[in-house]
Amino acid sequence: MSDPDRLLVAELHGLAGLQAQLQELLDTLAEGAREEAGCVNFRVLSAEEPGEYVLLSEWSDEAALRAHYATAHYRYYREHVAPLLARPSDVVVHHVDRTLRALDPNPPDPGELG
Repeated sequence: MSDPDRLLVAELHGLAGLQAQLQELLDTLAEGAREEAGCVNFRVLSAEEPGEYVLLSEWSDEAALRAHYATAHYRYYREHVAPLLARPSDVVVHHVDRTLRALDPNPPDPGELG
C-alpha cells in the first residue's frame, strides 16, 4: 500500500430516523471509491451519537481526489445526501508531506516511529 498524499476527513450529521438510508448511501459511496485507482483507503466510521458518521479517505494525490469528485458514485451521493442530514457536513482535506508508521504498534511508542 502506498502512502497517501491527501487525507480527507468528513463528519456527517444525519437526521434522526434516517440513519439506515444514510448508512446505505455512505456504504455505496465507499464501495465505489475503493475501486478507484487513486484511492488508498476509504472508511465509514460510526461516531458516538446515533446518525453521526466520520468518513476517512486517503488519496494518492490531488488528481486522484479531484477525479473522485467526477465519478458517478460521488455524484449520486451528492444528489441524495442533503435530505438525510441535519446540517452540512464538516469536511477537511489534509495535505500529507510524510507518513511515519509505528515499528511496534502494541502500544505505539512515539519513540518507535520509523
